[in-house]
Parts: sequence; structure tokens; C-alpha cells
Amino acid sequence: MFKRFCLGVFMVAFTGCSSGPERVKPPRINPTAAARQAIELYDTDHDGKLSQEELARCPGVLISIGRYDANRDKMIDGEEFRTHLENLLKNGTGATQLACNVSYKGQPLAGATVVLEPEPYLGTEIQAAEGVTTNAGIADVGMPPEKSPAALRSMKLIQYGTFKVRITHPTINLPAKYNTETTLGYETIPGEPSVNFVLK
Repeated sequence: MFKRFCLGVFMVAFTGCSSGPERVKPPRINPTAAARQAIELYDTDHDGKLSQEELARCPGVLISIGRYDANRDKMIDGEEFRTHLENLLKNGTGATQLACNVSYKGQPLAGATVVLEPEPYLGTEIQAAEGVTTNAGIADVGMPPEKSPAALRSMKLIQYGTFKVRITHPTINLPAKYNTETTLGYETIPGEPSVNFVLK
């Protein structure tokens, strides 16, 4: 775990560097425009704020609501959304590494495909990431290798952002709440190289 943590921190520092040809370029995202689109997408009662019920359609934000909700009213307005996105993207990091630990009914789930699907308000430059779990239930997820510089294509890399998570298995019929109607989400947390998904 310590080795993985150090490697993840190294990737943040390395890919965020402004010099050198072999780096993943940070995506171009306008926080103001992205926040405005997020409100338009999920604000079903048109009050200019996102409630926890509305954020069920955006589980990556829902599980991170405490980091958005500056005034602690259990809702997210456009300004809070914009500010959080600015903080998330301010380091100009191109990519990092992420391990997804997946368990099902209390046991590591081997052979599962884990897909991280970027939320649409982030635009088209954030790539989906994918990986398959090992016998230990761990999937190192990454975007398509061709989206990385040649020297980094052997590495599994993920961009900073907010994602829906969909987990499927070739022989186990996992509930729809983990895939087609997913309630699983993830948002990049600097310095945290792994995330746990506990399926029941």
C-alpha cells in the first residue's frame, strides 16, 4: 500500500509538470460552465440547488457532498459547485493512478469489469477508465492507452474528475444498481490511490 501511495503521488507530480514532452495534458474544463451545466442536468425542481435526492443521478458528487457544501445546508448551489471544481482541477494534474477494491457478499470479486464513466458536465476531454479485478478483487483502472504519451502507455492512468461507476461480471448477475442503474460513484481525491466498492 505504501508503494502504491508513493507511486500515485509521483504520478500527480510528474504529470502536472509543465515541462517535458512525456506527460498527460490536463483536460480543459471551464468550472463556471461545468457547474452551470451540472445544475441544468440534475436540478429537477429548478430551484438553482442540488438536493441529495436530485444527486442520486450523479453519485460521484453525492458521495462527496460534504466537500462541496460550504454552507452546510445539505444542498449544492452553482457557486459551491464551481468553487469545488476549481479546487479539484487547480493543480493542473493530467492523470494519476487508481486501484478499485471490489468485494461481493463479503468476498473479493475476481473477474469483474469496472468502468468509470465521466459525468457529462465535464465535457469531452475526460476519458472513461476501465479495469478487470484480479483474484484479490483489485482492478487498476485506466483510460485508453492511446490517450497517453507513448512512454506512459504501459501504465494504467486515470484523469481527475467525477465518475459514475459501473461494475459487471461475466458469470454473476450483479444487481442493476451496480451497473445499468448504478448508484456507485467516484470523485478523484488527491493523495488517495485506491477506493473500495462493497457490493451486496
